[in-house]
Amino acid sequence: MTYQTSSRVLVALKRETTAGTAATTTGATQMRIISSPGLELKRAQVQSTEKRTDGLMTMGRLGYKSVEGNYATEISVGGAFDMIVEAIMRSTWATLTNISFASMTSITTGTNQIIANGGDWVGAQGIRVGDILTLSNHSTAANNGKNLRVIAATSLTLLLPDGSLTADASPDATGTLTRLKKVINGATPTRYAHTIEQYDVDTDLSELFLGCRAISLALSFKPGAMATATWAFLGMDRTVLASGSSPWFTSPTLTTSLGLIADDSSIRKNGAAVATFTGFDLTFEITAKGEPTIGSLVTADIFDNDLKVSGSVTGLRSDFANLTLYDAETEFEISILLQEPTGSPPACVSFFIPRVKISALSAPVGGGDGAKIETLQLMVGPKAAATGYDGTIANICSSGA
Repeated sequence: MTYQTSSRVLVALKRETTAGTAATTTGATQMRIISSPGLELKRAQVQSTEKRTDGLMTMGRLGYKSVEGNYATEISVGGAFDMIVEAIMRSTWATLTNISFASMTSITTGTNQIIANGGDWVGAQGIRVGDILTLSNHSTAANNGKNLRVIAATSLTLLLPDGSLTADASPDATGTLTRLKKVINGATPTRYAHTIEQYDVDTDLSELFLGCRAISLALSFKPGAMATATWAFLGMDRTVLASGSSPWFTSPTLTTSLGLIADDSSIRKNGAAVATFTGFDLTFEITAKGEPTIGSLVTADIFDNDLKVSGSVTGLRSDFANLTLYDAETEFEISILLQEPTGSPPACVSFFIPRVKISALSAPVGGGDGAKIETLQLMVGPKAAATGYDGTIANICSSGA
């Protein structure tokens, strides 16, 4: 008899055309999971209240079905990560945009800015705060092949973090500025349902989960550890596939990009680069549920509603700046850029949250070893569209295809 080992399990997913109807067998994407609970089918337990003369309780029944669970992954560029981010944001990736320098007449650069001599970065080209840009074929070679974060945008000037570029006052019209693909919240949510397969490789058996909607994304960044993403799903039903019918998906695509680590990241908070965080967690959570109905064991859909974003930060205390922000209920921006250690430009993922404030703050009085650590709970709200800003609760960029 063959027994299934705990590690040789393949998880793959594909978008459904009709929620609850299995996606076709080709074109799926494999998830690069780490140790995870996975999905499971649950049944409502229906208990009779019959009173028997022998004093025993009648055997119960199993009713309404639901699917729930989560997968943990290490963050890497492209593949399942990009697909499920799109589902959590309930929107569509805007593809990368190439803008020739000549379309802006020409550009010059400062150490923290890209200045156009004509055109309009915001109105005509659609550049926004939080976008990630790269330059190619710039006359100053040191300015090429970098991931550049936009921290302010006007019609002619894009402001970048200090030291991002080498200053070059000579007008350049021969290169290209590329804005990486990004996803923001749309005015109307776009809902995605997925078929997810958990394939036990050793025993050649599969569980096929149908009508699965992404309802939560928990991001975790800590020093000396992989950056992780935990994805939660709520689904409609499950089908069990026998050996010979498994796996359902044929040759799902698997990305080979490097897992990203917080040590290679750069973080900005309240208009400045920070290097004092000891932990950063960010959670996207959609309220959702199935709805039992008479005459069916399966919900008609998974009904997803409001998206809430929250977070927490732990960091070294060096002053009372965070106390001041907390007391004044001051709103600020926060972002993290994760990138691979090599490449020109390095593969990357970024998260930009335009409206954040501290909802709770604590710091043990002290007495232990090491530094005094503050813990900040973060409250997040949607940003109204404004000059240089998208109307969104988050801007997520990726160099994935």
